[in-house]
Amino acid sequence: MTPEELFRAVADYVAEHQGQAGQQDFFRAIHRQALKGMGLVNDADIQATGEAGVLRYIQGELKRRGVADAEVVIFDVGANVGVYTAAALDRFPAATVWSFEPSPTAFRALQETAARYPGRCRPVNFGLSDRTGAATLRGDRPGSTLASLHDRAIREFQQGGSGETVRLATLDGFCAETGIDRVHFLKIDVEGHEIAVLDGARGLLDRRAVDFIQFEFGGCNLDSRTFLRDFWSRLDGFAVCKIVKDGLYRLSAYSEFDEIFAYQNFLAIRQ
Repeated sequence: MTPEELFRAVADYVAEHQGQAGQQDFFRAIHRQALKGMGLVNDADIQATGEAGVLRYIQGELKRRGVADAEVVIFDVGANVGVYTAAALDRFPAATVWSFEPSPTAFRALQETAARYPGRCRPVNFGLSDRTGAATLRGDRPGSTLASLHDRAIREFQQGGSGETVRLATLDGFCAETGIDRVHFLKIDVEGHEIAVLDGARGLLDRRAVDFIQFEFGGCNLDSRTFLRDFWSRLDGFAVCKIVKDGLYRLSAYSEFDEIFAYQNFLAIRQ
């Protein structure tokens, strides 16, 4: 059966049974399978999610734009222990990666990762936000990959959990202090705090000084009360693409139907 034939069969079934209480379990099951087919609910390693392919894509695009590897500046915001940082450093053999991790516990492990790339990996022990100051990083344990500046409504947080006092800064302020005038690739994985990070980078964005932005979207955004629409409003001048297993799928426009709070990654490309 071709995809067209399968779709027609499903559409015919929907037309006959839509809105019926007895069919809700079936349609919910179909919905979940469709989400998997779209690449959502896929929090496996970066090869399976397509993120490794994005690194290759960005490297090729920067070379096409005349940017040498040695000039590339990458920000890994929410680096945790540095798994993604290491992947970026391996892909870009001469680039500099600034790795931001607010948790003191995770930061100690991140420093061990950085030691393998002397001079190229620069770990920073604070988080990025839309403000400066102190905050509480909540998690199921110190250094957790689930840690968030928002009180997440998930089982791991409700069964005990812990908090760490962390420092916050803005991306604009950090770049001004360190003399960085361009970020070629900004990767943000901060468990629902992504919009605040972008708001703290308003100056860089207005100057068109960021070329690529990867961000996570899903259940964490329920906790922070942020929406895909918020990203669209802040990423004017970017093409927004969903990262899938074998490449990128460009969204032509915002749609409320894309407000799906299940794990997924997007890449915004400066136009």
